[in-house]
Amino acid sequence: MKKEMVSLVGVSKSFDGRKIINNVSFDIVQGETFVIMGCSGSGKSTLLRLMTGILKPDEGRVFIKGKDITTVGPEELDEVRKSFGMLFQYSALLDSLTVNENVALPLKEHTKLDENIVRIIVKMKLSLMGLREFQNHYPAQISGGMRKRVGLARAIALDPDIVFYDEPTSGLDPVVGGVINRLIMDLSKKLFITSVVVTHDMSSVFRIADRAAMIHKGSVVEIGTPQQIKTSDNPYLRQFINGSPNGPIDFFREDLGIFEELSL
Repeated sequence: MKKEMVSLVGVSKSFDGRKIINNVSFDIVQGETFVIMGCSGSGKSTLLRLMTGILKPDEGRVFIKGKDITTVGPEELDEVRKSFGMLFQYSALLDSLTVNENVALPLKEHTKLDENIVRIIVKMKLSLMGLREFQNHYPAQISGGMRKRVGLARAIALDPDIVFYDEPTSGLDPVVGGVINRLIMDLSKKLFITSVVVTHDMSSVFRIADRAAMIHKGSVVEIGTPQQIKTSDNPYLRQFINGSPNGPIDFFREDLGIFEELSL
C-alpha cells in the first residue's frame, strides 16, 4: 500500500462569516498526481494555502507525510515545508537575481552545502528543465514559459517529496502548456514525486491526473480518475467539463461574492 503524503480530514475555513472551504476530506498517496479543479472562486486556491500551511483551518486537520501541520509551531512547520516545493502561478521569481541565483536560493537558505555543491545541484535542476544555457539570464530576459520552468527548477531544488502547483499552465500557449504538463508527469513518474495541481484547465486534467477532485463553493462534489470524471453524470462536473453557461453553476444567481473570494 502506498504511503499517504497529504491528508485532509474535515477541513473548513471561513472569512468574515463566509465559508470558503466546507468539510473537505481526501488523501493523496505517494507518487500520485492529484488535480484539484473548479471554477474561479470555487475555493481551490484557499485549499492550496491550507495544504501548504499558509492558512490554518477553522475546523479539521491537515497532514503532510503524517505530520499534523495544523498543530505545529513555526519552526516545525518550516521543517515540514522542506519536504515540499511550490510552483506559484506567476513563478514568483526575484527579478534582481539571475536564473541560477533564483534556483540556488532555497539551497542557500535551508542548507549549509558548499558553494560548489550548490552550483552542481542548480545545473542538474536546470538541465532537467532544459534551461542550462539560460542560467545567467534574468527573469525579464526570458519568456513566460521559461520562467515557469525556472520556478519549477527552484521548487525541486531541495529534492522534495511533494510539489504543489498553482495554475501551472495559466497564461501559456497550448504548446508551452504541454511542455509544463510533460515536466509534471516526468517528475511524478520518473522521480516518484507526489504532485498536487490546482487548475481549471481541463486539457491538463485529462493529460496529467491520476485522480482529480472538483471543488464547488468550497465542497468536493466529485473525486475520480480521468475516465471516471469523463463519464460522471454529476451535473456540476458535466457543466464544468463542457464549459456551458447553463446548469447548476450559476454565477449571476449563486456566486455574487466571487470577487471577494478571488482576493483570498
